[in-house]
Amino acid sequence: MKSQTFVAIALILLLLPYASALEPSHLWSYSDTCAVFSMALNENGTIGLAFGYYAELLSPNGKLLWKVPTRGIAYSSTLSDDDILLIGTEGRWVQAFKDGKVLWEMNLREAVVSVSISQNGSVAVAGDASGRVYLFRNGKLAWEKRLGNYTWSVLLWGNKVLVGSDSGLWVISSSGQPLWRTNLGPVRKVLVVQNEIVALLVPQSELWSELVAFDENGKVLWKKKFSGYARAVDTDGKGIAVAGNFGNVTLFALDGRAIYSVPLIGYAYDVGTRDNYTLVSYGKTAELVAPNGTVVWFQRFNGTAYHVAFSPKGYFLTEYSSHDVQNCYSVIEAWSLGEAQPTVTPTEKTEEIGFNPYVGLSLLLTILLLGVLLWRKR
Repeated sequence: MKSQTFVAIALILLLLPYASALEPSHLWSYSDTCAVFSMALNENGTIGLAFGYYAELLSPNGKLLWKVPTRGIAYSSTLSDDDILLIGTEGRWVQAFKDGKVLWEMNLREAVVSVSISQNGSVAVAGDASGRVYLFRNGKLAWEKRLGNYTWSVLLWGNKVLVGSDSGLWVISSSGQPLWRTNLGPVRKVLVVQNEIVALLVPQSELWSELVAFDENGKVLWKKKFSGYARAVDTDGKGIAVAGNFGNVTLFALDGRAIYSVPLIGYAYDVGTRDNYTLVSYGKTAELVAPNGTVVWFQRFNGTAYHVAFSPKGYFLTEYSSHDVQNCYSVIEAWSLGEAQPTVTPTEKTEEIGFNPYVGLSLLLTILLLGVLLWRKR
């Protein structure tokens, strides 16, 4: 009898590391009324928020540094390394905030749906729902151009401006001179991965999506097509994570090779990647995938999980919201990454189906129940 009890206890102790791997430490949380429409982090780990009708800045440890009302609903956000928070609003305004005060602002033609800012905050770009792109130097309008009927994405890249619009991908010099463009289809998101430009193509029907990588001169390097709407894409400069309504979250290498693809049981809202870890949100759930394609953590929230992100400070963020008119709120939570280590030795396979965490929990509960039964019998 003693030997049976010893075996049960030993099994429980063996599974305890797995249980801790499913539960990264909760570091801090921050909540406020209304909804987070956009979340941006800079290289210092500071967090800028387009939070309802406010622009908000959080320290890396989740402390509210300042909160300032915006001119209309704050739609889009980006944050410079010296903490200048650039906000684009539904009310046609682009506003730059510094230390809780308006540094500069300008009224554009339509809702400002995309923004980008240089590291030192001196140059900013905005794209609006009229298809126009605007470049500002020290708060002054340098130029504006109409490139289509809707500007989905803008990104400053050195002395270039990358634009994703319904008319395709545009590359423009910082002086306003168009350098080259593609007409492969509407571009919802533009990223830079080392020396490659990666564009996410999504047609108006949203029946399919395609990830296309270009060199600096516009030559197509590789393509990956999806049989559904790829809503979210992210890169850490080493890999590219993609998720949407097509049933999985996939991490690609810089040459377009799939490192792993993990099934999802829901419509993905956001995705983030860092050092081959992938964080994805769908429905009311967020999951963390390890570099070997194993799901090592998942969490269900009391609201829809709209945003996820990795912080340069070594943790990851989740944001969930309720948009109920009578009870509208958003909660941002920070979780340590150190606890979430892979529980399976990585392999050299380029694609691997992720482990189902529900199975792991079931096994753990079974072993615990066995231990209790053996103890009662003893």
